[in-house]
Amino acid sequence: MAVDYDLVVIGNSASSRRAAIAAKHHAARVALITVAPDSIPHHLLLQRWVQACQQRSDSTNCPTRDSVSLEQWTTALNMTLQAPTSPAQLASLGIEQLEGVAQFRKKPKLQVHVKDRVFNSRRYLLALDTDFPLPTIPGLALGDYLTPASLIQSLSNLEHPLPSPTIILGDGPIAISLCQSLARLGHPVSLISQNAHILPREDADAAFWLQAHLEADGVQVYTCCQVEQVSQSDQGRHVMTNIGALPASSIVWAQESHIATINPNLVGITLRHTSQGLWVNAHLQTSQPRIYACGSVLGGYSLPDITQFEARLAIKNALGWRQRSIEYQTMAWSLATQPALARVGFTETQAQQKYHQIQVLRQSYPDLEGRQPQGKTSGWCKLMVQQQGYIVGAYVVGAAAAEIIQMIALAMKKRCLISELADQVCLQSSYANVVSEAAKQWQKT
Repeated sequence: MAVDYDLVVIGNSASSRRAAIAAKHHAARVALITVAPDSIPHHLLLQRWVQACQQRSDSTNCPTRDSVSLEQWTTALNMTLQAPTSPAQLASLGIEQLEGVAQFRKKPKLQVHVKDRVFNSRRYLLALDTDFPLPTIPGLALGDYLTPASLIQSLSNLEHPLPSPTIILGDGPIAISLCQSLARLGHPVSLISQNAHILPREDADAAFWLQAHLEADGVQVYTCCQVEQVSQSDQGRHVMTNIGALPASSIVWAQESHIATINPNLVGITLRHTSQGLWVNAHLQTSQPRIYACGSVLGGYSLPDITQFEARLAIKNALGWRQRSIEYQTMAWSLATQPALARVGFTETQAQQKYHQIQVLRQSYPDLEGRQPQGKTSGWCKLMVQQQGYIVGAYVVGAAAAEIIQMIALAMKKRCLISELADQVCLQSSYANVVSEAAKQWQKT
């Protein structure tokens, strides 16, 4: 069958452009269909702004008082971050690009129609991020709440400052980043989670460590808090919950989707889904074998670490003859919180369910007997180890969390025993000491 391309990437984020570039490095004929404007990580841009403010000891030089507004600053930063994957860069690599709704047709052969163009390809890759779900809370209509994008616009309006107090509805990475940034800018802010702890997909210990840092920044965290409705009265607006009425002059909706689906207004195709998201097999093939997928549409977080890990494998499988299985067990990722939270492998609950008997090793930075590097002592490491001495999961919360978790992930991939990490001699000025000290706690049963 004659085809025009080896791979057509269909996406709505910067990750789809990075995937197209990665495929081009395999000497493939590649096209990119952009079905929607990029989903901009407003929470991360705001976080960068806050960090810039904190790094300036003279408050009169804080960006909020410069001629450049927060909105202008974040727009410029986003353009800088996107420059390596800009349309011009893709065009220089010979990647054809087109914007529009992608409609798949299965007969007479699988192809994609975009406007008046027809794309015939050996394989297709869906690199999609899920849309924010709309709130279904009584009394909270469209326009009554802020999104991460409109929050930045509101913070940029110096003539009409953001009304306080602010309540953020959500308990995922985006909500946590937003509330921490607002607190560090001096805004009274509360975070409402209906679950037992923030980051409900993660280990409770790690979530509680991060929650402690949020509360130290001044964030009021409400867990097991069910929102019943939003009411407006002479006393102001309140969020009515099972624990009482909470005043909310501003409400930010930052609840990430728990069920990921393909938006039919962007991509026209019927594929199998699970209760979490789009179904794929171990090779990242969808129920249509010639279509591969990656990104939060599979049901995970919308994180570049995860999407790029999936995209690399999906591209190799789509362009090669040998089909490789994805190994989520050794995939490391981190959240850009302060301090950072990083993970690889199973949570403690998942590890117990799979292996029944495990050892849990914990080590905090302050327990390193005066060997804390750079004076930053707030941090914690947790290792889940099965009976034979292999690490099956790990969390790190603290400085250099991403670097430490990458080292643990490599040890898991190479099937290193925990005793090997215990014997590893680390520089006293290295954060990696926290891993070797935790490993020394392991006792063979």
